Amino acid sequence: MNRISIQLFFICLLMAVIGYFGLIYEKAPQWRGILVKKEPIQRMIKKPKPFKYKKFFITPLADYSITGVVISTERYFFDPTSSISPIDVALAWKKMSMPEVITEFKFKHRRRCLLYSPKKGYWPIMEHDIRNSISNNHCIPANKDIKKKLFKIKQYDLVTIKGQLVKTEKPGMMPWTSSLSRNDTSSWGEMVGCEIIYVTDVEILEKQ
Repeated sequence: MNRISIQLFFICLLMAVIGYFGLIYEKAPQWRGILVKKEPIQRMIKKPKPFKYKKFFITPLADYSITGVVISTERYFFDPTSSISPIDVALAWKKMSMPEVITEFKFKHRRRCLLYSPKKGYWPIMEHDIRNSISNNHCIPANKDIKKKLFKIKQYDLVTIKGQLVKTEKPGMMPWTSSLSRNDTSSWGEMVGCEIIYVTDVEILEKQ
């Protein structure tokens, strides 16, 4: 064989190998969605007992449990609250958890706010439906194990997060207080009210 023939032989061999593995390994299926019918559960705490957490004082406001499809996560390292809340987990339920809706949006985090916009230039559902079935959760892990579980959460996982909605205070800093309503006022494309959760339990119900 001359040099050109050898090169052609190896090119053909490589193409055959690629074709073979392309046949035996199927592409990963596209996400089909998980409709979450249950709304978050909140029960106000009548006589809260503040406690110290690192350099902050935390006041529980309500017992809280939320189950939803993860639409995005964001880690924080340098903002004033990153030492206690190193990750935000944005969740969706009801209409926003439907695959034909959630996959039509782009999501990103900026300055602890969740931003969203339609991929195709039009809004697939009304703004109040978005606001009432989406939540950006500032998570304060109760311990190292909870922190590890939070860091394992990925987009489109189905998760349940339990704990308390809280107010956090630190000398020299304005109080950081959780929203206590799922329908906070928002403008198109930005969530204004966010939940601050002291997380005592995390369960990944389904991985994507």
